Amino acid sequence: MAITISNQSDNHRSTYFEFTGDGVTTAIVVPIHGHQRHPGQSATAFVVTAPTSSDSSPSGHGGHSFPTAGTNVTVSSVVLSGGNVTVNTSAAVGNGTKAFGVVVYTQYAD
Repeated sequence: MAITISNQSDNHRSTYFEFTGDGVTTAIVVPIHGHQRHPGQSATAFVVTAPTSSDSSPSGHGGHSFPTAGTNVTVSSVVLSGGNVTVNTSAAVGNGTKAFGVVVYTQYAD
């Protein structure tokens, strides 16, 4: 099975996205745009389901409105390659469960 990214929003320091889990997929592939591709760049990611509250700009989440409480999904790694960032989770998001994610770029090499 596969998931589809929706409601993607980008800025100079992060990419926000949403998806609906399929109960199987642990590698969430998010396309990134040219202004986020830099040699030597690294990133961190957060994925949340069942949000109970959100903040218009929580610290460390790249300036996007993002859930500040809910069920955190463990992110095992973030891989930037070519035109994509792959967010790997330790367990799949449940089938039909709405998930909210953000990738925050932590390093740029000029």
